[in-house]
Amino acid sequence: MKNLRHYIILFVSIASFVSVEGQTVSVRNNLLYDVTLSPNLSIDFKIDSLWVLGVSAGINAWDIDKAKNKKWRHVMVSPYVRYYTDSLYHKRFFGIHGVYSHYNVSGISFPFNFYPSLKHHRRQGDLLALGGSYGYGWRLSDRWNLEAEIGLAIGYTWYKEYECQHCGSYEGKDNKVFLLPKFGLNIVYLIE
Repeated sequence: MKNLRHYIILFVSIASFVSVEGQTVSVRNNLLYDVTLSPNLSIDFKIDSLWVLGVSAGINAWDIDKAKNKKWRHVMVSPYVRYYTDSLYHKRFFGIHGVYSHYNVSGISFPFNFYPSLKHHRRQGDLLALGGSYGYGWRLSDRWNLEAEIGLAIGYTWYKEYECQHCGSYEGKDNKVFLLPKFGLNIVYLIE
């Protein structure tokens, strides 16, 4: 949680340099993240005619299957900057994002056999990642947009691992470098 505090302080520090007069602010929700039962919200500020600076946050604080101790608990904060090629919040954009997460995961089978050891082990730890993304936005009305986004980040995680997903014995600490995909289908509300 100490690192989360640093990200919040960094975001507030950067946002304090952004002029508020005539400011465009947007609030967005990633609907794909909602499907994983992880409430999330992003807020961003226009810093130029084609640039925005923002932060996303999400949480999943409950077990998927308590009897089998299947869980994907986490808290996530992700600062980002985006460049829109045509007009703000419309059409193509490119982004750079960072990610911090504290997690407790066990009994999960990820698609494409990513992280196969999580099916029979529990890991509790933290991760940091830095990556890029590409997206496209469609204007639905004066205040509402829809965005599709895809990206990839390279990350570093440090964690404690336990023998099995439920009541297993401690096996030790480890750390790894990994790839973290990003997928988004965002509903966006513009506040001007």
